[in-house]
Amino acid sequence: MTSPKTSGMKAVSVTIRTEKELLLARVLNDRQQLQIYAGSVAEVGAQAQTPGCMLALDGTQTGITLSGGTKITAPKCTVSSNNTVTVPCGTTISAIGVNYNSAAAPTQPCSGISGPNGTAAVIAKKSTADPLAGNTAVTAAVARIATVAGLSKTTAPTAPTSVTGTSIAFAYNANSTQNQAIALGCTASYSDSTWTLNCGNKTTVNIGNITIGGGINLNFATSGAATTVYNISGDVTTSATTKFGPGIYNFAKTLTTAGTTTFGAGTYNFGKQVTTAGTTTFGAGTFNFAKGLTTGGGATTIFGAGTFKIGISDSTCSSTAKVSLCNTSTLTFGGPSTFELPGGFINTGGATLTFGSGTSNSYKVGPGSNGDAITLGGGSKTVMADASSSGVFQVVGNVNGGGGGSCFVIPATAQHDIQGNFIASGAILLGAGVYTVDGYFALGGSGGGSASCGGSTISVSGTDVTLVLSGKAKSSSGSCSGYVFCVAAGYSNIVLTAPQTGTTAKLAVIGPTSTSITAGATFAEGGSNAQISGAFYFPYGPIIMNGGSSVLGSTTDTTKCLQMIGSRITLSGGTTAASECIAASGASASSKVSLVQ
Repeated sequence: MTSPKTSGMKAVSVTIRTEKELLLARVLNDRQQLQIYAGSVAEVGAQAQTPGCMLALDGTQTGITLSGGTKITAPKCTVSSNNTVTVPCGTTISAIGVNYNSAAAPTQPCSGISGPNGTAAVIAKKSTADPLAGNTAVTAAVARIATVAGLSKTTAPTAPTSVTGTSIAFAYNANSTQNQAIALGCTASYSDSTWTLNCGNKTTVNIGNITIGGGINLNFATSGAATTVYNISGDVTTSATTKFGPGIYNFAKTLTTAGTTTFGAGTYNFGKQVTTAGTTTFGAGTFNFAKGLTTGGGATTIFGAGTFKIGISDSTCSSTAKVSLCNTSTLTFGGPSTFELPGGFINTGGATLTFGSGTSNSYKVGPGSNGDAITLGGGSKTVMADASSSGVFQVVGNVNGGGGGSCFVIPATAQHDIQGNFIASGAILLGAGVYTVDGYFALGGSGGGSASCGGSTISVSGTDVTLVLSGKAKSSSGSCSGYVFCVAAGYSNIVLTAPQTGTTAKLAVIGPTSTSITAGATFAEGGSNAQISGAFYFPYGPIIMNGGSSVLGSTTDTTKCLQMIGSRITLSGGTTAASECIAASGASASSKVSLVQ
């Protein structure tokens, strides 16, 4: 029979009838027997458990609301609302149970609520507690926001002191060049359009201007000692083929390369901007750029592994901002390396930028003059090698992957600290770890979507990743406007998989946990087939899906589940939300017998 208490539950009715012979009552009347009757009803089977895999927490908001051909599929868990559940004609909820806590039962004029495989769903009136309230892992993850908010950018390195020295011109007047070399305490020889400067094992060489004539090749102290200090007070421009040997180089003014220029391993201190063209190669070492590094169009620039401290330039990069590093071509830093860029970097449209190699890199990136720490142009490729063995990933400023068709590979490291917003229009490969974003996370607010990245075509992909969002700022762009988390504008097939072990196990996205921040999350404008495995948690913000978007857990691993928790959950315009397995908080249904009448 149907339970008289809980809709959709089956019950067993037991009735006991017996008769008792009367003795004393016969004195008063002729009744000889008393009929005794008892009945009870017990619910049998699986009662809907809370909190389930989809939960609308706020009892003052609209609970769970569907419209316009939408559906929720949760065949092994419950859908719970602390207020209403609205399922109009053309929409469906398929779940093992539906919990509501409004005065009226769920609205379903076309019987849109059902259980798995066409069975009856268990519909129960009950209050559902926040399953992650007081969770120690959530509390610890959110606490790091204060640390990120307190980060400050690194300072630019100090420019080398300009030391007066003898100028030397490498040209076709052999006597003049050789005499200038002698004045420096060096020797110079000329053969087949190539000058060779040899300074032996001198401790210090002080040079004024270095001039290289057209068509002249130069071997500058290529056999010199690694401990020799070269103080160069004037501007230096290379041409043809130029080779610098090992040593400690202090360039007080600008360095501009052209042709093929090679620098040996050593320490390099630059007082003014460095601009590379042609093919420029530096050996491993320590590099201090007081006023920025810029690569020219068509250039190939390669650095060996080392420590790189690059101050902000005095010139604007690509009409966008003044930054520490402006790449317009192909730039590669070997690794493992340490990077400090207090003015951030721009990788312009179509350019390729590679930071480090291996797993022991470290990154501290500050803001450019426009507040963005990382700016990616359309079609660019930016790869940052892992910092998982040691090192940090700290960004002060916005991450602005605003270029459609771009590829951005972010390093794996335990903590990704971003004091700013994370904005993307291209493909993003998120390295494993926790991303603490003191702002918002928006994909596709200004267009964009999938691109070739990391060996395959992706939109956004991250394994063993947890996003923690402060919501200090909200997006103001397109369909993302007003939200803290946004997937829009064709960002289909995103994959976010929470760690299965560790401090943030089964936590995929943690939204603002302060009652004063009520901005939520949205999946919009064709942001379809999103796979989010883990808890998607916005306790004080709504989760809104529209425009044909869809989100589910893993399509391949039934142990990785989506648990969606918001202040309210609203689906419209052909959207779909699905969780194919029991939620992490324990939404299983266990068999039991309960006396109800």
